[in-house]
Amino acid sequence: MKFSIIVNKLAVFYFFVQNLSEWHFSNRKDYNILWRGELGQFSSEEERAIKQLGEIHLQYPFGKPYLGRYFFLEENPWNALEQKISRGNFIILKDIFFLLEDKFNLFWEKETPLLLEWQRELNSKINNPSSIEPVVELLKIIFNTLPSESDIRISLLPSSPIHTGGGANIDSRNISLEISRYPLQEVNHAISLVWHESIHLCFQKQHFFPLVLKEFPNDQQKVDLINEIAIRSLFPRGILGIQLLKNKSRHKLMNETDPQQTIEILNLAKEYVDNKKSFNKEYIKKIIEILKK
Repeated sequence: MKFSIIVNKLAVFYFFVQNLSEWHFSNRKDYNILWRGELGQFSSEEERAIKQLGEIHLQYPFGKPYLGRYFFLEENPWNALEQKISRGNFIILKDIFFLLEDKFNLFWEKETPLLLEWQRELNSKINNPSSIEPVVELLKIIFNTLPSESDIRISLLPSSPIHTGGGANIDSRNISLEISRYPLQEVNHAISLVWHESIHLCFQKQHFFPLVLKEFPNDQQKVDLINEIAIRSLFPRGILGIQLLKNKSRHKLMNETDPQQTIEILNLAKEYVDNKKSFNKEYIKKIIEILKK
């Protein structure tokens, strides 16, 4: 596998506006507090534009209709959007971005050097074959599949100094990484996040996710929880993040697991990794038993 590190002004502009709109539960509210504190008061027209973006975005959520994909994938997203969304929404959307352009340009001026610094840092470390190949070989075994993509694009996005994250909602070969203000010395954690999102993108869908879905065909919430637990048990602060990238474990793997469950889940993952076994029905059964405790 190979990773390309992208800094795209239009993708950052989109991320900035959609996050301010808080259209989705995954929006980073702490980022908004930070940005608003730095940029000062927004005018009533700017606030109205942010609210409108949230309302429009609900019509084009994650999945095939995802509004954001065009800003990450297209050199000129407006040409593509004009063909894909209603004429009325297209006109409103262009007006929204026009109204927020001044605020964004102030924001972009500060973010650009930070994003470019992270781009250089990741480019210097992430594509080392001696680091990539052992991870890929392990993931092929654990998820019982070949990676669905070999060339992954990583779009770098704004973050806070204490909060970072990622996403795999764009298409089959693009992920996002919120990293701009995160400390550069945490580069191993950033690489672990890339691997976490790469599992979502390239490894989970062929065998493991369908296996969990077969076990719980009428409980999508449980399917998603088990899938996320499995991936977090590996990266970023799971067993592979700890073993290969020297990341520190956390006392809770995620909100749904307490400290003792976290220990048991990580030990289970270590057992499968050490014995080079694929996550299977027995693994799923053991995760359920742990969650019931």
